[in-house]
Amino acid sequence: MDPILTPTMITSALTKLFEGAASEAGKKAWDALNAVILRHRGKAPERPASAEEAGALADDLAAAAREDPAFARDLDVWRHSVVGSDNVMNSVSGTAERVIQGRDFNGTTINFN
Repeated sequence: MDPILTPTMITSALTKLFEGAASEAGKKAWDALNAVILRHRGKAPERPASAEEAGALADDLAAAAREDPAFARDLDVWRHSVVGSDNVMNSVSGTAERVIQGRDFNGTTINFN
């Protein structure tokens, strides 16, 4: 299944990138995004200087991703490298009598009897 990228998802990654823009990690993230864009579109964008420009870039990239599944996959890999994944992966091996899998069990009591 091809990833579905929305402008909001891309804007979130761009925002995180710009929060650390002066850091080495921010520079590497921007370079990685440029490499993805160059590979698929042939020309890298100017680095956005404002939230409005970042939003416009996100809209443009999301539209391009809808048209090109390979670009969408590469852009999604880049996005995950910047913002991380919100997925939870539980793995159980061997013998287990009781297993609870999940995430964010806030305010919940779990009893094993």
